[in-house]
Amino acid sequence: MKKILKFLIALSIGVVIFGFVMGRAGWDKLSDAFVLFLSVKGIIIVLLTFVIAAISILRWKLILRAQGLDTRAKDLGKLWSVGFAMSYLTPVALFGGEAFRIYLAKKKFNFSWEKSAASVVIDKILDGTLFLMFLVVGILAFLFYGYFPSATMAWLVALIILGLLGLMLLFYFKAVNRESVLEWFLKIFGIKKEKIKNTPNGKIIFDTEKEVIRFFSPRRKAFWKGLGLSFLRYFLLFLRAALLIFFLKEGIEVPRVLAIYGFANLALLAPLPAGLGSLEAASAFSFGTLGLGFATGTIFGMVWRGADLFLCLIGIVFLIKFGADLAEVKILGFIENLRKIK
Repeated sequence: MKKILKFLIALSIGVVIFGFVMGRAGWDKLSDAFVLFLSVKGIIIVLLTFVIAAISILRWKLILRAQGLDTRAKDLGKLWSVGFAMSYLTPVALFGGEAFRIYLAKKKFNFSWEKSAASVVIDKILDGTLFLMFLVVGILAFLFYGYFPSATMAWLVALIILGLLGLMLLFYFKAVNRESVLEWFLKIFGIKKEKIKNTPNGKIIFDTEKEVIRFFSPRRKAFWKGLGLSFLRYFLLFLRAALLIFFLKEGIEVPRVLAIYGFANLALLAPLPAGLGSLEAASAFSFGTLGLGFATGTIFGMVWRGADLFLCLIGIVFLIKFGADLAEVKILGFIENLRKIK
């Protein structure tokens, strides 16, 4: 009940922000975004979104293969789409579907909890690494062309980025030296390792971390291939943004595209489902600051989300199917137990 309440509150805040931004830009921009999305240009954006999704699935397959687990990309794609849908539709837009992917991978492929969880954690760390790289470059590009409206906002953005970078660098430093990040955090909070490790769930957590650290070795080809696929994924996301901006405003320089893309990614860190409101606000602000038009930025944000929501619909369909399959298994198991009792 609490999770539903939090979701409704976040959704309400997103709707309010969306309404405020659209009120300033003009509600007629909704129809402009809709027309663009249904045009050939919109189809190109959607097709590119599916290519990006395919690369994400191949990266997850690569990680599982490095763990000695081999599955068909087609089957993994169904699970990945469910995780993407849950991540995108729940706050924050970049997180939330990992638990679904771990659980479904365990149930469908009979993976161990350690390997299933480790594969998803590795996938998110690789993704987060390139996300931060493009975010930092984008914000730096924005500072070259524009400005933050207040010192408070500038400090908030700086703190968020520095905090995320600090955590990422800490992880890589520990992983390269084959050291436990969990033990480091437990020492900070004065918690003994044995107190956690001696519990059933604690053992799974530490075994999962070992799998994760084992993957992040500079000597492993899988690690570099994973980084390569992550770079390709984010380059194509950048290309998608560049194409969309070109469709809206022809003749724009690459640094300006980086600035807009960086701000769009920053908006997805806001605790709002699908970045509702925050994506329009960030896009409109960056477009306006760079002299491309506040209202045009809202169209950019809506078409960006439309392409991702199209992918989400597929994930929701598979979620319903998996839910029905799991329910059927439980019902059949219950009936079988009743027969044994008789």
